[in-house]
Amino acid sequence: MVQQVRLLTVKELASALGVHQRTCWRLAAKAEAGEGRFPPPLRIGPKTVRWRVVDVEAYLAHMADDSARKYSSKMCHN
Repeated sequence: MVQQVRLLTVKELASALGVHQRTCWRLAAKAEAGEGRFPPPLRIGPKTVRWRVVDVEAYLAHMADDSARKYSSKMCHN
């Protein structure tokens, strides 16, 4: 059985993250330069780019874990 991969356009990604589309492109460029952990886009055509939902979900989970750790360490030092 072939598993279907869900893909997001930059417009859908920006909406899901609550940011402007340009922010998605900036984060992607930083990740390609080795800065940050934003998931790289998939180029599926000459002018067609998508992000895999599973990659975006993993990124968000990682960001939530980092945030929780930072909050927890702040609470321990107060």
